[in-house]
Amino acid sequence: MDSSASNRATAQSAVASLPEIDAVFTWVDGADPVWLARKRALQEALFGKERDAPDDADNAARFSDNDELRYALRSLARYAPWIRKVHLVTADQKPAWLNTDAVNLVSHRDIFPDDVPLPVFSTRPIEFCVHRVPGLAEHFLYCNDDFMLGRPVAPGEFFRPGGSPLLWVLKRGEDHMRAVAGKLNSPVSHASAIARAHGLIKERYGRSFPYIVRHYPRSMVRSSAYALWDAFPEAVRATLLAPFRSPADVSVTILYPLYLLAEGLGEARIINGPRQFFDVVSGKGPAYMGASLGEKSTVRKMRMIRALRPRTFCINDAPGASAADRDDLRRFLEALFPEPCKYELPGI
Repeated sequence: MDSSASNRATAQSAVASLPEIDAVFTWVDGADPVWLARKRALQEALFGKERDAPDDADNAARFSDNDELRYALRSLARYAPWIRKVHLVTADQKPAWLNTDAVNLVSHRDIFPDDVPLPVFSTRPIEFCVHRVPGLAEHFLYCNDDFMLGRPVAPGEFFRPGGSPLLWVLKRGEDHMRAVAGKLNSPVSHASAIARAHGLIKERYGRSFPYIVRHYPRSMVRSSAYALWDAFPEAVRATLLAPFRSPADVSVTILYPLYLLAEGLGEARIINGPRQFFDVVSGKGPAYMGASLGEKSTVRKMRMIRALRPRTFCINDAPGASAADRDDLRRFLEALFPEPCKYELPGI
């Protein structure tokens, strides 16, 4: 057998050994009057009528819907047709255009333990429960609704043959990681939740990992997510019981990949340095690009995304974004993904 035929046979064998993979998205319609009334009632019950939820817990940009989910699903249908099933986790909400014959709509009530009070208005407890989706495949990608694919991707870019996750990270120096650890008591819950995840790994395993996890589809294995609950029951419980973001939270999107590395269940793939601009897996570049609405560099980054077609990209909504910025985002996404897909109802 010549070398090219041998390589093809090896590649085909690797693909055959990869498991079925689902995708789980979380989504909220922050303009829904019923949802808003419930949110306000819980805020008043917990914090009083004269003040909102503390810290960054009530940032409206976190709940806004710029129709990103529609385009995320279009990108998935176009570039990852091998996904077995898409699951959408919501607070009993549904986009009007969603084809529920093609997407499994999942309520928070379906994934939270019975003894956890609902509703919740923080993604952190929800993310701790995504592996509990009924009927979910053992291997899945967890995605926020603003995670997009920029080009065709293969299962082997997220999981190794046999199913162990690939974890796409930035490697940082000791000074940077010390600064991360020093934010454990930060009043900004995003920083403290990341610091707490790193601290839990250090406490349990006696080691640390100099990695920053990007805003990127998370390669997850259902059984190891359950094992994470067993490993850190107090941290999981504290986060589940926080209906708004809290400085006592743990970020599972940071804790889970670090846990996999500590247990030898996943493999880190570093994408900073030259790999930021050249994807060593697919031979294309870059692996990831990101931007935030309202920043001066966002329009330039959108042009770069259109030209370079990264494997994945994310454009975050942000507190400083204007209505014009959000209109620009919709036009940008419509230009990239103009064709409706099987996850949408026709004509809506």
